[in-house]
Amino acid sequence: MATILETKESPAVQGHINMQQGIINRMGANSASCKTWTVTILAAILVLLADKKLPVCNLWIAYIPVILFFFLDCFYLGLERSFIKKQAGFIEKINKGIDVSADIFLVKDGSADNFCAIVGATAKNFYKQLINTLVAIFSFSTLPFYGSIICFIYFLTKM
Repeated sequence: MATILETKESPAVQGHINMQQGIINRMGANSASCKTWTVTILAAILVLLADKKLPVCNLWIAYIPVILFFFLDCFYLGLERSFIKKQAGFIEKINKGIDVSADIFLVKDGSADNFCAIVGATAKNFYKQLINTLVAIFSFSTLPFYGSIICFIYFLTKM
């Protein structure tokens, strides 16, 4: 007897892949929004400093939003990469002919019954995401962008 999930063209499989792709796209959009907000807030700080004729030494305050958005951007990039890995693993299972019916529309890992298992799974997921975020710090899409902004602020304060 054939199940609905035996074919790659199954609506459930396609729906699951589309759901994962939507999550990945949202993480990418969030990452782009972090960059947009960084530039906007930095420009607002520069305008306020110029408008109020404040000394350039007060520009240190611009480091705060830049660093916060830098880490938030890295967090979103780490999440995006983890969802890409999950999607690749799901597609690999399909291509190998492994039954994926238990994975359909499952976003989180399996549920735990007791408190210790929940805490252990939470800690494990936390450390995985922390590693993904730290790796994303050195990504081509984050370090040059935020590094150049931090250098820009530094050179402005030295004028």
